[in-house]
Amino acid sequence: MQIELQLSPVGDGLLARDCHHELASALYQALSRSQPKLAEELHDGNHRSRLKLFVFSLFNSDPKPVAAELPDGTRALKFGSRIWMRFASIWPELVYGMAEALQKQKELNVRGLRFRLEEIRMVPTPDFRPTMTYRPFGQADFIVCRYQKDGKNYFRMPDDSEPGIPSCADLIAGNLRHKLLRLREIRLDIFENLMSIGGLDASAVAALPIQVEFLPLMEGRAYRTRLTRIRGINVRAFRAPLRITAPEAVHRLVWETGVGSMNSMGFGLVCGGR
Repeated sequence: MQIELQLSPVGDGLLARDCHHELASALYQALSRSQPKLAEELHDGNHRSRLKLFVFSLFNSDPKPVAAELPDGTRALKFGSRIWMRFASIWPELVYGMAEALQKQKELNVRGLRFRLEEIRMVPTPDFRPTMTYRPFGQADFIVCRYQKDGKNYFRMPDDSEPGIPSCADLIAGNLRHKLLRLREIRLDIFENLMSIGGLDASAVAALPIQVEFLPLMEGRAYRTRLTRIRGINVRAFRAPLRITAPEAVHRLVWETGVGSMNSMGFGLVCGGR
């Protein structure tokens, strides 16, 4: 389930480029005012440091955002008068709770900057086929492929190849299987319904066939990269379309929880098409 928020800036529409953490905080704060128990459970309860099964996009705008600076010299973007973003989760109560919270608050406050909520709309769910093509949503969304080695975080690009280390495609497929297992922990009813759609064996998640293929971003360019600093950590991400062949249960996870890692920090929300 994806919802799209239509916003307008109250003020100059200036926001730091690396605002993933601040935008996540703004969503949590909005949710905490309307659904305090749900917000606390997500941030500090059983979901702390676990897959949270939601994803959001960064801001998009018309006119398109342009490079700028904050008064302290921090790199920023100046957004146009019409702004939109998306929020998604396979957890219905979370989507409805977030929509209710934002409607009550009537704005999103990011780093002390106010963005007035103009409208919330439900995004139609696509008709899922065995093979689907997706792309990062909007003007500036990226995908993160992260793995850990010796207690440290590392990031993979689509064409990285190193013996003994999972490829970016393998990491995305493994992450989707992990999400299914996590869903089984927190919402067994949704998990069983998903698996029943394709007559899948609920005990065989590890063996689910998931094929991930990256497509060129444009002629002569495989993908675009971005280095983002989040709470003192450098995060390497990329932007490229991808083709996924998998059962419908997996495609629903892609649509409603994103692809790759760090979805609850604003990476990996996708839409259909190249």
